[in-house]
Amino acid sequence: MIFLFPFFLFATSINDIIIFYETGEYEKVVSEGEKMLKDFKDQMSKDDLINLQTYIAFSYIAIGDTINGQNYFENILTLDNNYALNEEFVSPKIVQVFLKAKERINFLIKETPSYYKIESNINVDRKNLLIKSALFPGWGQSTLGEKNKSVVLGSIFLSSLIGSVTSYVFTLNMREMYLKSSNEEDAIKNYNIYNNWSKVNRFFVDVTFSIYLFNIFDIIW
Repeated sequence: MIFLFPFFLFATSINDIIIFYETGEYEKVVSEGEKMLKDFKDQMSKDDLINLQTYIAFSYIAIGDTINGQNYFENILTLDNNYALNEEFVSPKIVQVFLKAKERINFLIKETPSYYKIESNINVDRKNLLIKSALFPGWGQSTLGEKNKSVVLGSIFLSSLIGSVTSYVFTLNMREMYLKSSNEEDAIKNYNIYNNWSKVNRFFVDVTFSIYLFNIFDIIW
């Protein structure tokens, strides 16, 4: 019963919205309905969202705000493009606003699909993404469609990796020169150069590992 209580409380709230509408309390439908959307939208089913937003749209039109009414109809149509009104039971004014919303949505879907589209649930193989990102940072992000992030991660990783290898080679060379120094002056000079290259190498290695780990955690989360 502990788990069922929130459901019944939520269902009762939707029923209250319907009662408010049927008794002509349109402003209350709007205020309470929008509060429900703000607080519980992620917990609501598709049908509940459509039902609630339908009454909010009706109520906005009833109080003379056809713009917000149309906006809610557009929201509904992004959830279900086949959504329709029963014109036998709905006023001509509401039908007119709804038809404008449907016309606009259909136009947007047809003319600008890359900017406006009804999203579908896409199952992503998380294991495959992890393998790709483990092989080369940014590859998994690229597969997800995050092109900018992919380019940034890949570029920084590659640059820091090259820097790590290059600075490591110079570090080894300067260490050898330091060990082979024939006098104290050369030893101090070569040691300072060796020490500087060692710090540079450590910096590049830290950046490389940081980018690599961030790239992995970014895919996981």
